[in-house]
Amino acid sequence: MHKGYDIANPPPVRIGGQGLLTDSDGRVLAVRPTYLTDVEPERCYQLVGGHALENEWYGAAAEREVDEETGLTLPRGRLLVIDRIDAKPPSETGPGRALGYNFVLDFGTIPADAVIRLPAPSGAGESPELDHYRFLTDTGLDAHCQTWMADRIRWAKYARANETVVELHRGELVLR
Repeated sequence: MHKGYDIANPPPVRIGGQGLLTDSDGRVLAVRPTYLTDVEPERCYQLVGGHALENEWYGAAAEREVDEETGLTLPRGRLLVIDRIDAKPPSETGPGRALGYNFVLDFGTIPADAVIRLPAPSGAGESPELDHYRFLTDTGLDAHCQTWMADRIRWAKYARANETVVELHRGELVLR
């Protein structure tokens, strides 16, 4: 899980590359990670994507993660969203996290005949990083995603439809 990223000693800034992938009905592909233990499993769904490796460009990270997490090789489109997530200091309940920037890129519409393949566990006895995927309607976002992720997805769809880039802070629009 997250090769090239040491969660115990995170870099000062964490970069994430994510992809907005939709089906022909406009539903968003979301995956459920198994490593989120503090959230109800049915509310853990998120955009496909993950951490950039050391010195990896966010666009390359998004391409790699889309391929690793779905088995799909799709053309990367333009940047839709930049979402800043504040740092969280370590505590008795967890290691904390570095300041993060998540870049959501447009990967378009998944072909109707595409087969989605979640990654297998990387080693013997390990749990898979992802255990389920689903296509979410706009109303399904609230039932299956944390609020900030549902908002990030909505803004990504808005940015796609309006050919713009949206700046967010934990899912909320940044006004200048």
